[in-house]
Amino acid sequence: MNVSDSPLFGQTLADFGAAFRAGELTSVDVTRAMLERIAQLEPKLHAFTYVDEKNALAHAATIDALWASGQDLGPLMGVPVAVKDIFTIEGMPTHVGSRLALDDLIPPQGPFITSLQQAGCVLLGKTVVTEFCLGGVNLTHPIPWNPCDLDTPRMTGGSSHGSAVAMAAALAGFTIGGDTGGSVRWPAALCGVTGFKSSVGLWSTEGVFPLSPQFDTVGIFTASAHDAAIVEAALRQGPMRTPPLADGITLAISKDHFMENLDAEVAKCFEQAIAGLRSAGVCIVEVPMVEAAEIDEVFAGIVPADLISFLGRERLNTNWSLIDPVAASRIEKAFDMPVELYAKLVARQKVLEKMMAERLKGIDAFLSPTIPVVPKPCADFKTVESASAWNKLATQNTRPANLFNQCAISLPMQHLGSSLPVGLQLSSTAGSDDALLAIARTVQDILSKIEVP
Repeated sequence: MNVSDSPLFGQTLADFGAAFRAGELTSVDVTRAMLERIAQLEPKLHAFTYVDEKNALAHAATIDALWASGQDLGPLMGVPVAVKDIFTIEGMPTHVGSRLALDDLIPPQGPFITSLQQAGCVLLGKTVVTEFCLGGVNLTHPIPWNPCDLDTPRMTGGSSHGSAVAMAAALAGFTIGGDTGGSVRWPAALCGVTGFKSSVGLWSTEGVFPLSPQFDTVGIFTASAHDAAIVEAALRQGPMRTPPLADGITLAISKDHFMENLDAEVAKCFEQAIAGLRSAGVCIVEVPMVEAAEIDEVFAGIVPADLISFLGRERLNTNWSLIDPVAASRIEKAFDMPVELYAKLVARQKVLEKMMAERLKGIDAFLSPTIPVVPKPCADFKTVESASAWNKLATQNTRPANLFNQCAISLPMQHLGSSLPVGLQLSSTAGSDDALLAIARTVQDILSKIEVP
């Protein structure tokens, strides 16, 4: 498999838009090429649950006709997109990675998908997700193949791993995921692409199968921070923020929690990134972040309890044998959670959110490795215990951003010292999405110029 074989290889979304408007390519041509590429690679990758070939080509033809008639829908016009199978799209099935009958719980199509269509995106189909978005691996559902290693199946992260793999294999211009505890940033880091988690409420989660409404956010996978900024601005229907100069950026790091359990390759890449950023003029300060460890109590308690409330205990009890054992183990731990404890955890989350917002005043973003490890062989995770331990370890650094209600992005940095993908995470206060993306563009530009001895 060669990513350079993709018609979108080496093109930014801005490049695509310029070529489309110059008549050098059409949406139909690119969509057909993407569909052919999916058909060729899907037997190995298993990134998709559903490919909507007929409607995608028909929609692409409509886009081309609109452009020919003088209508410009914006920067994303004609771009092929793949969507995580938790979003309802009219005419496509939604299974949320589960064998349970969920038709009565699937919401109608929501405003986010409609906004993609109105922006002129061509929806190629649905991508694979772990059951109910609980973690990064299921034992009864095969995970997609990570394109970083074509010989050994390696972990892809979760739960938006189908979209991450599709992006890494250049099967779309960008792809859509959902992030409740790292489900965009985690697979982005493991698959070597950029993954952006929006602030709660930036993009509506109506029409998205919920895991935990107070943490659920929409996210995107792109080839770069620049492309992520293009998508955010286009859907906002506003301008992109100008990236700041390096010497105008202040970033924070912490030795608490985020630097634990690091693989040697991850530690090396992070050290090189910090040194390169400082050399470029970025101000980097240390802040305490011991509260991040509370993810194991607060976050891990609220999320499964919210899912149980939505699915209903009767449905779960009746269909327990159909649920993947890794997902079931997470659900089971919160099945009898007292109401008083749930209320206490929710209250604590609000306190932590305000605390972190206050502590990070004057700081543009918090910096850490996205996950502490490189993608491990899938063969190492064949039991509920090993899979659950992996889920906990790999989300060590992503879940705090959800717990603290932050927006966040993962940037690939394996070129700084690893043969396997490694991610650099930046997170910032809720509502600062466009500012974070502007900073990420500057940081990614600096990372690309770092020379490692």
